[in-house]
Formats: sequence, C-alpha cells, structure tokens
Amino acid sequence: MVSCIPCVNIKHATLVKNCYPPVKDGSTIPRSSELSYLTFYASSKPAKLTKVGSFIQKKVEKDIRKGRKSHNLVSLQIIKALIQTCHRDLNIFSKDVVKILSLLVDTRDLEIIDRSCETFIIFCSYHDGTTLGVDTSFTTDYESLLNKFSGFCNYTNEDLAFALKMSYIGHRAVQAAVTSGALQSSNFKMQLSILFPPLIITIASKPTGTELDTSNGSVDIRDSALNNNKVNPQVIESIAAHTIAILFNRVTGPSVRLSLVPLFNYLNEKEKWWPPQLVVKIMKLVLDSLQPQYRHLLVSYILQYLDTANKEEDITNDKHAALVSTLDSILNANVPLVGISVLEVLNSLFSLLIKTTQYHPFNMSTVFNNNSQEETNIVEEKSNNVNLIQHELVHSIGGLATQNYYDNQLNDMIGYLTSKLRTSTSLDKVDGMLIHDYRSIVLCCLNSVVQGSQSAISPNSSEAEIRIAGTKIPLDAWNPALGLLYDKNSRTRMNFAKCLNNFLQNIPSKVSIDPTDKYPKHSLTEHQDNTFVNRLIHTMLDWILISDFNVTDLKFFYAYLCLLNRKFGVDATVVIVPLVFKIQQCIQENKITLQTRQYAIESALISWFSMVAGFYNIQPLQDYINTIKLKRDTHLDDFLLTESIDNSIKEPELFSISVDDTATKTNTTWIDRSTIVELMSKEGNLRDEIDTHGLDLEAKLFAEWGSDAFLRNDQTVRSRILLESTENKPKLASPWEHAEMERSPLTIDDKRNSIRVATLKEALVAQTVTYDDVDTDSTQSNSVSAHSKLPPMRSNEMNALLTELNLPQQVAPNTVSLVNPPYKST
Repeated sequence: MVSCIPCVNIKHATLVKNCYPPVKDGSTIPRSSELSYLTFYASSKPAKLTKVGSFIQKKVEKDIRKGRKSHNLVSLQIIKALIQTCHRDLNIFSKDVVKILSLLVDTRDLEIIDRSCETFIIFCSYHDGTTLGVDTSFTTDYESLLNKFSGFCNYTNEDLAFALKMSYIGHRAVQAAVTSGALQSSNFKMQLSILFPPLIITIASKPTGTELDTSNGSVDIRDSALNNNKVNPQVIESIAAHTIAILFNRVTGPSVRLSLVPLFNYLNEKEKWWPPQLVVKIMKLVLDSLQPQYRHLLVSYILQYLDTANKEEDITNDKHAALVSTLDSILNANVPLVGISVLEVLNSLFSLLIKTTQYHPFNMSTVFNNNSQEETNIVEEKSNNVNLIQHELVHSIGGLATQNYYDNQLNDMIGYLTSKLRTSTSLDKVDGMLIHDYRSIVLCCLNSVVQGSQSAISPNSSEAEIRIAGTKIPLDAWNPALGLLYDKNSRTRMNFAKCLNNFLQNIPSKVSIDPTDKYPKHSLTEHQDNTFVNRLIHTMLDWILISDFNVTDLKFFYAYLCLLNRKFGVDATVVIVPLVFKIQQCIQENKITLQTRQYAIESALISWFSMVAGFYNIQPLQDYINTIKLKRDTHLDDFLLTESIDNSIKEPELFSISVDDTATKTNTTWIDRSTIVELMSKEGNLRDEIDTHGLDLEAKLFAEWGSDAFLRNDQTVRSRILLESTENKPKLASPWEHAEMERSPLTIDDKRNSIRVATLKEALVAQTVTYDDVDTDSTQSNSVSAHSKLPPMRSNEMNALLTELNLPQQVAPNTVSLVNPPYKST
C-alpha cells in the first residue's frame, strides 16, 4: 500500500523527468515525444501547471548546484514549450517561470543567459501582468529579474567581445519587457526606473549625433547572441533607440511627464546637459514616437520645468540652454503638435526671452546670423549660453508659425507681437529696457514668425500651395504697427521696414499682366487688403516727411512703392500716383529739407514711373521718363535704387550723394502730372470696360492728395467690396414681415398713401377719448405716451384715415385680445 502512494502523486514529476536525456549524453534538447506528452498533459489539466512549474524550479536549483549545464538548457526548452502551449494559463505558473529565469541568469554562463533571454522574450509576449501588484512576492521577483537583465545593458569586461554580447542580451530583454503588456499593468513608475536608465546610458556612451537610428535593420531581438556576427555597437545603439521609441509610443497622457523623469534625473546626476546634442536627439526621438495627441505635452512640460526652475536657478546655465535647444528642435521639427495652445506657448517663450536680457543684452547679429560654423561655435562655448538661448527662443517662436492649427492662428500671433511693439506709447523704457531695444526684440520675433509661415513652401510646391501659404498672414494684421515706419529711432524704422518688406516680398501677386487682357484685374476686392494698402500709403507720406529720413529709409520706401504696384496692380497705382505728386509738391515747397535728400527722393519718384512704364508696357511713358532723366542730368552712378533689399544691413545709411548745388538749384525740370496722366489714361490696359475713353481713370489719376476726389476714389473701391460681400452676409428676417410682403406687395404709390403706425395710434387714442365707456388697453396707452412728439398731420388726412378704418362705436371689454391689437379687423 505504501509503494502505491508515490505512483499516484508523481505522475507530473515522471513526465518532466522523462523529457531529460541522460547527463552523460550532454544533449541540450529535450526528448520530443516526452515533451509533447508533457505539454498535452499540462494543457489538459491546467491545475497541474503549478506542480509542474514547482518541480522544474527545484530541478533547476539542483542542476545548478551540481553544474549540469545541459539539463539547465533542457529546462529552458521545456519552460518555453509550456509557455507557448499553455499561454492562456500562464498566470498559474508565471511565478515559477520568473524564479527559474532569475536562477539561471545568475549562473554567469553566456549560453545559459542567452537561452534564458530567449525564454524571457517568449514569456513577455504572452504575459499580461494581471498578477503583478496582486502577488507581492511575484512582483518583487519580476522586478528583480528586470534589474538583472538591465544590468547587462552596460556590461563591462576586459573581453570586449564578451561584454558586447552581454550588452546585446540585456537590450533584447529590456525591449521584450517594454513590449510586454505588463509594463503599465502595475507599478509603471518602478518598471520605468529600471528599464529606461540603461537605454539612456547606452545612447549617451556613443558619439553624439543629430539623429538616432530607430530601425533594427536585419537584427531581430529573437536572434541569439551566440555565433552572431551582426552584433556591434551600432546595432546595440539602434536597439536602444528602437526600445525608447516603443516605450513612448505606448505611454499616454499623464505617463508622458512621468516617463521623462528618469531622463532628467540622469542628466542632472551625470551633468550631461552640455553639450545639448544628447538631450536634443533623445527628445526628438521621443517626439517622433509619441502618439500625435500627446506630442504637445512635451512643450508644456518643458516650459513648466523652465518656469519652475527660473525662480531658483540662473536661467543662463547649461540645463536651461539645453532645454531651450530642445524646445527649438521640437517646434521646428515639422511635426504637428495637435492640441497645443499657441498663444500660451508664444507668451511663455516671449516672456522667457525678455528675462534673458536681465543677464545679457539682446544680440540681433547672433539671432540673424545664418553661418552654420558660427552657430556651432556658439553651441560649443559655454560662455555664450545666453546668446544661444536668445537665438533659439526667437527661432522657437518662428517654429510655432510653421504649423497651422486653426484659421486665425497667424493673425493672432502677429496681433500679439504687434501689441508688444507699443506703437503709440510715450514710455522711454519697457521691462527695464529702452523702448527701441525692446522693439528690436519684438521685431526679431515678428520676422521669425514671417519666415516660419513661409517655411512650408518648397521649390516644388504648386502655385495653389504657394498662394495658400502666402496668404496665411492677413494684410490688416500689420495695420497697428505701421506707425513705426516714421518712428524717431532710425534703427527701429529700419528693422520694422525690413520685417514688413520680407512679408510683402513673399505674398503672392494678386494681378498678372497678360498682353491678351483688354481690361485690368481689380485686386483690392477684400476690405482687409484695401484697408492695409490705404493705411500704408498714408503712412508713407508721414514717413518721407520726417526730418532724419535717410538712405536706408528711401530704399525701403522705393521698394514698397514697387511692391504695391506689382502685387495689387492698377488698384494700387491709382492711389500711389496722387501720393507721388504730393511728395513732389512737398519737395517744391521745401517741406522736405536737405538738398541731397530732395534730389534722391525725386530720383526715386522718377524711377518708380519708369518701373510702372515697364510693368504695364507703356512705351510712351518710358520715353517721357527717359527725357526727364536727361533734362535732370540723372545718372545711374548718382543713386542706385533696387526693388530688392539686402537684409544684411545692420546700420542705417545716411545720405552721401555728391550733387552740384548750383546745377540742382537751377534745375527746374519736374515730372509733369498732365503728361503722366494723359499717357497712362490712353493705355487701354489700365481702363475698365465701362471707361471707354479713360475719363474715369483720368479723374482718379488727377485726384489731389486728401481731396474729395481722392477720398471718393478710395470709397469707390470700398463700395465695390461692400456690394460684392453684402449678398454673402447672413441677414435676420422677421417671418411676419415676409408674410405681409408675400400677401400684399406694395407699389410706390401704395407706400406713399399707406397708414403710418404713429398716425394710427393717434387716431385710436382720439376715439377712446370720445367713447368713455370703452376700456382701453394699458399697454397701448403706455406706448402712445412714449412718443415725445408726433409728426404734424393735415385734417383731410385724418378724416380719410378714420373713414377708412370704420371702427365700431363701442367695443365690448370681452373682445380685447392679448394677441391681436384692438385696431386689427377680425
């Protein structure tokens, strides 16, 4: 009886033992038929998996003590077969699996560790982590196993080949754990603190680069490290980068910030913030890996980190320089950040930029320097941290404009920055800086936004794409800042003119001169465009009349005249011509001082008419301008004006033209307006279809600046805009009004003889006074008394009205309705 008891209780042990070949054979492969029987037995009776796992664990412990390496390898094969066959019941014996793997990893035998890693990869592919956190001992064992594999990722040994293979095994296991469903099932923070740091160390130990290769190429983590010729440092770095990509692709909302903690802790402890290439390339990898709806959280977290640290730390240190570089790379990565709060980020970046000026003056030459070698030197020298921070904050602001998240985004961004220009302020200082220095910072940001909005246009972009991209920033967004064109500070004028010129240069032309077109195309059909052109032209007159108008001002002034003409065609031309002759009148009346300035401005006006003649192909006008140039003895050597402006200008240029005073004073040759108007009005391409003889065009060109005719010219454009847009505007309509109109449409005579409400009410009041026994409606009486004065009425009109009404002599009180007025016929 005693001999029968063991036979009943050791069936699972017998099945397991039968899978092992004899030790003396040295075979590492289990007996296939016995292994099939064991897996069938385990799958048929899942409850026996606990005993099977426990028996194998004890067998492994015994084999490790006795040094039976071959049986340990067989045990791994058996465990792998059981996992694949009974994966639905994995939680029953997962605790034993983890203990077995942990025991075998401690053997420090490369082959056993490699096979253990292979089994762990299979285990992670089926493990869902539902028992983690529930079973405390299992959770501890699992985290201990993760620690052991993570320790292999940065294994060091005198034998470099052995160390490389151990590192490869560690990264294979870490990637398997990251892809497992158990990653976020329990204590995600603990697992993250175990798995993420070795990946960071691996990437940090390699030479710094701008990009990380996230593809494993032909390497699969299931490939063994034994006899593998593909294992090299580049492959290991690629696996580490790919593991980080998988990790951040799986995290969600709140976990994003939590996932960055190990990275920042490592950078703080190891002081790896400088140079910033390491954190930048890791954060770019994180950005590309995150799900699109969570990418904007990176910007928010970095800004919060900067804002919190600013209160306690110097914002010019290595950490802040690296974080700002990270922001710059994220915002300019051409990756949409869905859900980002554009204005909040813009405000944070601008506020941080202003704070940096407390430690170092703003250097515009650094911001606009496009030399890559100098930028590299800035990055490599720690003494230039502030320059780097300021440069990349401005560039980050421009990066916000590279993606369009809602319709009025660029309008809002331009509006925010133009409000910071404080065009109408009388203050000398803002935020501790002189007003012109403060405006220089704002104008750099404004120029960065303009450039960012145009960066989406590539040389291969279609005409439609260029037009869409070019019209993102509405023209009227610049209206509040146009006053800076005649600011008293010449550098402010130059910087703003440069910024506005960059914008105007890149907007698509709204007209095209085609020889086959008989009539001009009107471009100012939108109210915002017309308002901008009108304000700019009026501002240009104030600009040219300032006392320190210099050569740089004149270059931009001439460029604007040409740009307006080329972008908006005849609609701009008919408004510019009165301005040109108003300027000539100011020169004649000496309202524009300094003879060299008068000479240069008059030359610019002549050059503009020459450009107009070429633009509209009016040869008689070109001949006349050439005659004027000969009479004035104007040569190209005197003054060179071009439509394009060199953006490398750093300082305003003063007038230095050598002019013969005597010859200039005696020269009384001016541009004749009558001749100009006659030549332009005769040109058929400038006349509208209804303007057969050009009289309307002639009237517009002859309009004096500021006169009623000039204002009517502007109102004509506005009225055309209103007429075209009124039909598309929504209207509120009363259903009763439409019903009355449909029922009885009135002619002009009917409307003239119709009964007015005020007259009707007066008649009713008069009748209620006559019949004292009739109750009156209090609401009606109150409404009558509300009229302060009624229009006079003749007696014959009143008699005709009362006769037509035919009101009853008495109205019963019970016939008064709260819906219908008492005077309405029933």
